[in-house]
Amino acid sequence: MDLTDYPRPANGSHRGIHWSPSIFHPTGSTLHWWIEELRAMHIQWVKLLDNGGGSSKHVCRALLENDIIPIVRIYRPRPNPGTLSEQGKETISELVQLGVKYFECNNEPNLPVEWQEGEWQSGGRPELVMQNWLQDAEVIIARGGYPAFPALAQSGTQTETGSIPWYVNAFQWLDDHAHNEAFNVFDNGAWIAAHDVVLDHCYRDDDDDDGGEWHFEYPYDPICQQDQPGKTIMDDDNSLIGHRVPAKLLQEHFNLQIPVISTEGGVFVPKGGWQQWDPRYPGYNYEGQAERTVAMFEWLRVNGEDYFFAMCPWLIASERMGHIDPAWMEDAWYRMDRELPVIAAVKEMGPEPAPPPPPLPLDETLRNAAWSKRGLSYNPDAALARYARQHDLGSPLTGEFDANWNGRTYRVQGFTAAIIYAEVGDWGNINRLGW
Repeated sequence: MDLTDYPRPANGSHRGIHWSPSIFHPTGSTLHWWIEELRAMHIQWVKLLDNGGGSSKHVCRALLENDIIPIVRIYRPRPNPGTLSEQGKETISELVQLGVKYFECNNEPNLPVEWQEGEWQSGGRPELVMQNWLQDAEVIIARGGYPAFPALAQSGTQTETGSIPWYVNAFQWLDDHAHNEAFNVFDNGAWIAAHDVVLDHCYRDDDDDDGGEWHFEYPYDPICQQDQPGKTIMDDDNSLIGHRVPAKLLQEHFNLQIPVISTEGGVFVPKGGWQQWDPRYPGYNYEGQAERTVAMFEWLRVNGEDYFFAMCPWLIASERMGHIDPAWMEDAWYRMDRELPVIAAVKEMGPEPAPPPPPLPLDETLRNAAWSKRGLSYNPDAALARYARQHDLGSPLTGEFDANWNGRTYRVQGFTAAIIYAEVGDWGNINRLGW
């Protein structure tokens, strides 16, 4: 599959959000209110959870009706090791029928909390995860969906849970032990789920009148490179571009490029109203989180790779959507008692502009320049010009013009070797005559 075969917004928007941590979701007028909030923020991607029995169907239907692309994780508590249940497989079929295409069937398998009790210690990482993922991916593709390569918790190079060595080992195992099966999955609908966590690895220059340029390219930004020259994303993926690690390994092992979607991550809400993870970079408060989130979306619009489709920051709501786990209360944009500044800031961004049209190929660019030098307007789709090239009729002497005869209108153009013409609308029947 080509990148253009995967659904994405018409304007190429990266702007998404992670729904609540719950497998159950608002209904009725409450859901309608949330959809209107998404529309006001011009959100075009939403990652949400399904209990494996269709608990997300009504939300997915509402999202699709509002031109918002759902990304559904078929939730299983402690999913490793293991594969999708039969009910989960049927739910995927039902969601595909609604129009859902993007599915996650695993989550952060580099963390012990995502493994069944006692299984983390038994080994099999990442080999067992990859075996199970290939089975699930083939099932999802057979049912018309697109499976995500599992997102990892960004954690650098730590021995036990390091995301970078885990990725390295996973792709190496696929290449060595299941190359053909993995290639077919990657080439027929798979995509890479990432959790691009910015932390405080971003900052803005303040040495010009416009407030300065935002930097989200850690570890390649000037601060990091001055402190640790030569450091690359393969040394530390705690970054907005952490997804380049699996994308690079996929290219090296399978010579493929597939979509990447960050289904969590982004600029986290600061716990307690202020956080500074890396003392080399400025910490931020709630207003700073709003400013950085807007800058992040804009940075991706300008600098994001063609294969990077969307950023879905963690987290739109928890308690306010009925999820009472206190672990996520401070992560939510919408609280029970307040709405964080990031909401108004994203709303003020307005919709993302449509991307510029792709540049013409070199031959068309040069041909357009040559026609312009003769004072003629060049249309690469014009039937008469194509016909003249195919039949070696030389260079244009006139632009296109219309001539009427016997109640009919003909489009005419003169070239050095002939005058060619066709009745307007009948472009498959072009004729020529001499000068």
